[in-house]
Amino acid sequence: MLSKTQIWALFVLYLAFLLVIALVENHLHKQKNARGFATAAGSISWPVLVMTYLASLMSTWVFFAGPGAYYRGGLGYWASELSYICLFPVIMHFVMNKVWLVNSVRQYTTPADFYYDRFKSPALRIILSLIFLCSSFPYVASVLIAIARAAEIATGGAVDYRMVVLVVGIVIILYVMIGGLKSIALTDTIQGILYISILWIIVVACLIIGFQGSLGKALGSIWENTRSWFSYPGPNGWVSYGFRLGYPLSCAIGWTVMLPHVFVRSGYSGKNMETQRKLMLLTPVLQAFVWTGCMLIGMVAIAMLPGLPDDAAELIIPHLILNVIQAIHPIVAKMLMIGFFVGAVAVGISTADSFLLVTGSIISEDLLRNTLKLKLNEEQRLICVRLVIVVVGAISIVFAIKPPALIYTLIMFAIAIVMPLFPILVLGIYWKRATKQAAVAAALTGTALVLMTYFLWNKGDTWYGAFGMLGSLMVMVLVSLCTRQDPEDSREFYQALQWEDDKNNDHAQETENSRETEYSQSAGGKV
Repeated sequence: MLSKTQIWALFVLYLAFLLVIALVENHLHKQKNARGFATAAGSISWPVLVMTYLASLMSTWVFFAGPGAYYRGGLGYWASELSYICLFPVIMHFVMNKVWLVNSVRQYTTPADFYYDRFKSPALRIILSLIFLCSSFPYVASVLIAIARAAEIATGGAVDYRMVVLVVGIVIILYVMIGGLKSIALTDTIQGILYISILWIIVVACLIIGFQGSLGKALGSIWENTRSWFSYPGPNGWVSYGFRLGYPLSCAIGWTVMLPHVFVRSGYSGKNMETQRKLMLLTPVLQAFVWTGCMLIGMVAIAMLPGLPDDAAELIIPHLILNVIQAIHPIVAKMLMIGFFVGAVAVGISTADSFLLVTGSIISEDLLRNTLKLKLNEEQRLICVRLVIVVVGAISIVFAIKPPALIYTLIMFAIAIVMPLFPILVLGIYWKRATKQAAVAAALTGTALVLMTYFLWNKGDTWYGAFGMLGSLMVMVLVSLCTRQDPEDSREFYQALQWEDDKNNDHAQETENSRETEYSQSAGGKV
């Protein structure tokens, strides 16, 4: 549909735009240390934090697996999405805002820093670093795969898949190396607005072309031809009762909190507590808006083209454009294909750059500096982070050259593998009795159970990391009750929490005293 020249022109313009922003941001806010480079050192204001969080969260799911999942899973799948969105403010309030409070005093760089500060276990730091890395490589690779597939589809196979993977991978590496989180947050904000707008343009266009803009007609067609779309377990038998529990848990905990790049954003990067509250309240609204757009595309697609196989469903947007819209409105089809390609690139890069940055900091800070004890000054730490980003990016490019059949599988496994770390996080914050021995045992047990869920029991597409998280919780409690850890190990950690609480209480007391004084003066004046 699009020519090879047109696709590469879009590529060059878009990728040049990213590099220019990275160069300008680096010039204006040159980072002098690894913490500022990787986390923005708690300086991001709420509008940018909300958008960079959302953009880095969504990934290629929005234009590939997302609409395809609604096609296969039906309306019940959308209900599963909405149920986990309701959990996000609760988890943010009770968990990630606590992480932010401690970080404002202790100043962490990587997700494992928080755990280490609480438990003082080098073994736990290594285990967590490896788990976070296992989640990062599939995500970065999935982005490169999706963008290359989008280019292939848009040109009818005229562009070379491997060349696209290579070019996009190199540009993302350069862009992340230059700018750090500050520039990534800015471009994520722009890309987030872009891909959400494109998504809803595709929704409206497909509905108008397919059913004259009538949602009722689309629903009527589904009711006649694919009535199972309205009920559990959906057209493809996807949304089983186990899935209804496993999937929302995996998204609410693994996807929106525990993946390393979103952990850094929701716990380390916000400017103040007001920023955290905005993130807590606005993100669910925007998530629901995006997923509703994806659901409507899946709905229109199954109304127009029922019975597609799984691999075609993952490419449902270009499938609609090529097989339905092109025959009716060729010009509109071409514009929508451009939108699909640009949207996939925008949402993909906004996730890949985030993962690449946090992965670079995990390897350089957790493994090289803190585990292998490399003595590096601040300049050398920055150089080390950048070099690691190159290596990680190169490995992801190699992995993306020969991809698996389903992008969905890559993304959901990455989410599941980090879920067992959540009980360790929560109990570490709220239970002083929790020990480092328990944390290590829980991380290992939970990870083993996730691997068994996928590769031994073949339940990964239903339960994801739920068994691993449950096992981690049980081991964390039992081993903590059977072991002891010196309270001095966590004294500074809890002092940081208490310091913030004391500061908030002092502020509240000052406000109350001020009101009482004003009231007394007012009453005295009247007398």
